[in-house]
Amino acid sequence: MGIKQRIMTAARQLMAERGFKGWTMDELSARAQVSKRTLYRYYASKEALIEAVIDDFLASMGVLFEQLIASGADLKQIIGTILPQLLDKGKFVTSPRSLEDLRLLYPHLWEKINAFRTERIQVVAHHILQSNPASPISNIDPRVFTAIITASVQAVVNPDFILENGLTFEEVCTQFVRFYQAVFNLSLD
Repeated sequence: MGIKQRIMTAARQLMAERGFKGWTMDELSARAQVSKRTLYRYYASKEALIEAVIDDFLASMGVLFEQLIASGADLKQIIGTILPQLLDKGKFVTSPRSLEDLRLLYPHLWEKINAFRTERIQVVAHHILQSNPASPISNIDPRVFTAIITASVQAVVNPDFILENGLTFEEVCTQFVRFYQAVFNLSLD
């Protein structure tokens, strides 16, 4: 593993454990087994590193998503593939501490994450309508359908809602999937 990857892996671990603000560059240096000078050679600041780690994660999720759509995966396959990846590899963003830090300290990074997922939601909504031409939902205007799906995700799967209701990201996602299973008569078991 190269130096940059060691730094990003160690940063993800620290973020999953302590959120975005609960660790120092000294601790990261020790965990990644690189000098602090090396850290700053790759990343100008802690915030630049955090943003790079988020960008790297979004890029990898984007590639996975594009592969699923290109392969013609159905909604069950998309959810069954994306959600476990999000809950495992994305725990550095979805832990309660990280969500709190996003809400209070890094709202611009949450906006970046939200823009990324909004684009993917729109693709999935369009995909759902196209792949279910005989379904009752096929009679819904695609713009309305996409807006409903996007708004529901934005309202529920966000730091404010999760933290204010004492939930975890995983609990919210599980309930969200159950809701859409019922709506689309979809079994993910």
